[in-house]
Amino acid sequence: MLEKNITVVQNFPAATECEWLETNGLGGWSSSTIIGCNTRRYHSLLMAATVPPAERMALVSKLDETIVCGDDKYELGTNNYGVCIHPTGYTFMTHFSKELFPKFTYEAGGVTLRKTIGMVHGENTVFILYDVVKAGSPFTLELQPLLSVRGYHNMMHANDAINRTASFEKNIFKTNAYEGTPDIFIKVPGGNFSAGPAWFYNFNYSVEQYRGLDFTEDLFTHGKFSIPMKQGDSIGIILSTDDPSEKDAHELLHREENRKKELLGGLVFNNSVEQILILAADQFIVTRGENLKTVIAGYHWFTDWSRDTMISLPGL
Repeated sequence: MLEKNITVVQNFPAATECEWLETNGLGGWSSSTIIGCNTRRYHSLLMAATVPPAERMALVSKLDETIVCGDDKYELGTNNYGVCIHPTGYTFMTHFSKELFPKFTYEAGGVTLRKTIGMVHGENTVFILYDVVKAGSPFTLELQPLLSVRGYHNMMHANDAINRTASFEKNIFKTNAYEGTPDIFIKVPGGNFSAGPAWFYNFNYSVEQYRGLDFTEDLFTHGKFSIPMKQGDSIGIILSTDDPSEKDAHELLHREENRKKELLGGLVFNNSVEQILILAADQFIVTRGENLKTVIAGYHWFTDWSRDTMISLPGL
């Protein structure tokens, strides 16, 4: 189990050196640093495998959260704009762990909020659960999706071609950013949506800068979701390239939890080296075509290369 306490998660340089990765068995993934500050062009909350396993699109770069308690707002997101880090949500983070799924804990405004992220095997679908562990009074959770919508090797920059319109009906947000790109669905049960289309400029990706590559990107938002919450509440968000109307995030979590436990022989996760290696190896075995399997050479940018596959095959 990867576990980081407050001394690491509230240390920006140290925290941005630690990354998490969830994959979907198609070549797609959800990945970032443990404080949610993207440092690579390959970090994305929803990296969809459009033609498994080699063609991928970064669709939703991140989903920044804000806890609103009366007139007070606590922004939980963390972004590097080069000249400043804003917001500094990592200062509200108290714990990160990765057992079957990555889990993040925040404390702000008298609220203790736990977030769990996972990806559905065989789908370009991400689920995010927010559990209110503690809250002295009701509050509002705001969620702001920031879209990239680009090939995974590319970078997005502000343009007038993006579709600035989106719909939100029966808890389902839907948009299609550009002609020929996948639809983006976000299910927010019990939420409201306030439209506010805008570009956010100059996200800096420090790893790309270190590699001597283009390291700035602009991201687009259509607006914000707001969800009323109180102590004991648990809400499940779904991001997908398919309509998630009939899906429930809690059920998706339960299903993926059972799938991972089956890989471990039905055993409870106990942090053993063997179990960690089994779960890690599973992320590299992906679908190619209708009935074939192949092995990804490495994340985040490799595909299935025969040389690397043959080297790793005995271990897998």
